[in-house]
Amino acid sequence: MLIMISSLSVGPPAFRLVWVRGIVKTMDSSSAPQPVVMTLPYSDFRDEDFSKAIIEYKQAKADGSQGSNLEERLLEELFLRYPTVYIVSADERDSSKKHGGEPPYVVYVGETNDIRSRTRQHIELDPRTRTDWERLVRFMRNHQDRVSQYIIGDRHFNKSLTLDMENRLMGYMQSVDAVKLVMNRRTNAQDMYYTSDEFDSIFSKAWQTLHEMEPDLFPEEKAILDSALFKASPFRKLTDEQRRAEEAVLHVLESVIIQNPGEGFHSMTESTGPVQIDGDADTQVIVVQGMSGTGKTVLLSHLFYQICARYGIYGNLNGDDDNHSSKARQRSYIIVNQTEQANVYNQMALKLGLQKKRGQCVVGAVQFINRFSKHTNRNGRSTGRAADPMNSVDAKADVVLIDEAHLLLTQGSQSYSGSNQLYDILRRAKVAIVVFDPEQVLRGSQFVDAQESRLLGLTGSEHDKAFSQPMHIREKSRDGQAHEDTFQVSHVRLDQQMRIQADPATCAWLDRMTAKDGVIEPLHPDPWEHPYEIKVFDSPKDLREFIRYKDREQRGEGSLGLCRLLATYDWPYSSKKHPDPLDSSRHWQVVLRQGDSGQWVWAEEGQEGDGEFAMPWNYELYEAQGNSAANHRIAWAELPFTIDEVGSIFTIQGFDLNYAGVIIGPSVTYRNGKIKFEPKFSCNTLATNHRSEPEMNPVDNLRHEFNVLLKRGVHGLGLFAVDPELRNRLAWAVGGFARVQV
Repeated sequence: MLIMISSLSVGPPAFRLVWVRGIVKTMDSSSAPQPVVMTLPYSDFRDEDFSKAIIEYKQAKADGSQGSNLEERLLEELFLRYPTVYIVSADERDSSKKHGGEPPYVVYVGETNDIRSRTRQHIELDPRTRTDWERLVRFMRNHQDRVSQYIIGDRHFNKSLTLDMENRLMGYMQSVDAVKLVMNRRTNAQDMYYTSDEFDSIFSKAWQTLHEMEPDLFPEEKAILDSALFKASPFRKLTDEQRRAEEAVLHVLESVIIQNPGEGFHSMTESTGPVQIDGDADTQVIVVQGMSGTGKTVLLSHLFYQICARYGIYGNLNGDDDNHSSKARQRSYIIVNQTEQANVYNQMALKLGLQKKRGQCVVGAVQFINRFSKHTNRNGRSTGRAADPMNSVDAKADVVLIDEAHLLLTQGSQSYSGSNQLYDILRRAKVAIVVFDPEQVLRGSQFVDAQESRLLGLTGSEHDKAFSQPMHIREKSRDGQAHEDTFQVSHVRLDQQMRIQADPATCAWLDRMTAKDGVIEPLHPDPWEHPYEIKVFDSPKDLREFIRYKDREQRGEGSLGLCRLLATYDWPYSSKKHPDPLDSSRHWQVVLRQGDSGQWVWAEEGQEGDGEFAMPWNYELYEAQGNSAANHRIAWAELPFTIDEVGSIFTIQGFDLNYAGVIIGPSVTYRNGKIKFEPKFSCNTLATNHRSEPEMNPVDNLRHEFNVLLKRGVHGLGLFAVDPELRNRLAWAVGGFARVQV
């Protein structure tokens, strides 16, 4: 039996003995505890087998000595009598295939006060009630050398700390590229407890030890923290504000659940039997409002996993997506309206076992509406989609969560024959949790009029308090018939800035600049230990070098880098045609030229040379990189080659960067002491064309785009503005232009 202990804490308070693969070192114990990590094959252990495993480790020491009885007793006591955290991993990769397709690892994370008993329970009892454990144990019987258990222990461990460690490990493992499934079904984040101040350090040391043991399964911690999957993980610990918002949402959900046998919610916490939401009641709508960076995505992800864990709303995972019968539908869905975010949510749901293939519980708005619609027209003929979404409701999902609901269409399109996607979704849900930020509406087809804003509680004094009110909708269907719906709307709000790691004054400076009457005031130094960096450059080349330097710096610390250039949509781009049909090597680009006066000016095309700047728009280099299936699963900013591209609002909305470098094009200027937007210079016709929505103001859409771009950076922001007055005012505000020495 192969036993490996990567670090061991056995000595008196004055010192620690630490073994790393047979190497003995001493550590100063004045720092936070160094947890012990042991790994051994997973199998049917008897009590004496586990004790023997610890003793055998001593025989494998580098010097060949047996070790003292004291050390053996301390080891045995640490693992068998103290709380421990463990990770079971099964490497299911097919040795006949090259690694690079489906991730190979299935993992389970747990904590226990009796590791021997818990191991026996997993192997002997859990397969009787859980198909995932039955599958894992069967795999173990056939491939015992490919199933391992990592056990973490320390004398500072207590129940709360091990629950916290279990919870964070679940979030980390769900974010690892090599993991295809995390078998856990609950979150365990703890609040304050004795030794909670030591938790971060203890966890990081344990993870570093795991990384040294198996880097493929346990990558660098900073790479995990940078990943889009981790940032959307349901295992993230909520802030007090997020927790209160979640409690408010769950309270509304509880209030509409009635005791009634039959299909529907099956309570995982109560002994009163099955419960069901009354399908005849008005749809309950909970609007979660928050500006960019206030943690809406984390809250939504946490809510979805909580609902699935608490009520068992996993739905029919064997249903065919093309089968529109109610039996094939799931009970809960996340509707995601941004392609990049849909990739993240699909991966998360697959890894957590909430869906067996993409698109089962993570869907787009049109896909959801069609799935819950009758597919016949007035003549009874079958159609490929809902002919009239208002009159074709076929059934209701129990719970629908809508991310970025401000991106839903409020008018018809080529793929959508209705007039308001939000209303058509609400007609097909018993409970809808709607995440909305009116400051992120980006185009005329998403325009929300004053009446809808008022009904959703997005205007007026309701901003500052929770409330509940009925929402009456009167519309005419395509055949001219009057149609009326009533939705009961509740409202919660998130205000705390979670993305930008800056002092409140810096956050307020950005808010004032992106407000309706945008002003640029002097920026006072950030007093924090690691201040938020805001740099203004008088050359786009300097901005590019700054971002590339920061990306290298971040990667040198083990992160994904996540420093990228972005730009306002002021340069042409089309995903449907090539910029030059005769030259396939040409790309849609962000281009600037330096005139004789030294000023940088907007340009439409050209090759970069002396005094010229040109970089491809996002995904223009995609095909040159192989356009692999693996790349489809990765967010734009996490792809290494995108350091040589410029991101847009369409690829970065909803995502974080460590440092964002924003090229502010000619559609944003500075005149008479205020920021001014010039729609005529924007290439985003979806934002500026208001013929279909006369009430829509293109200036608001451009301001929202500006707001989203400026609030992507977690640690810093670099700026270059094409408009000279804006560029000079920004430099004045931050104390001058920054210089980059290449």
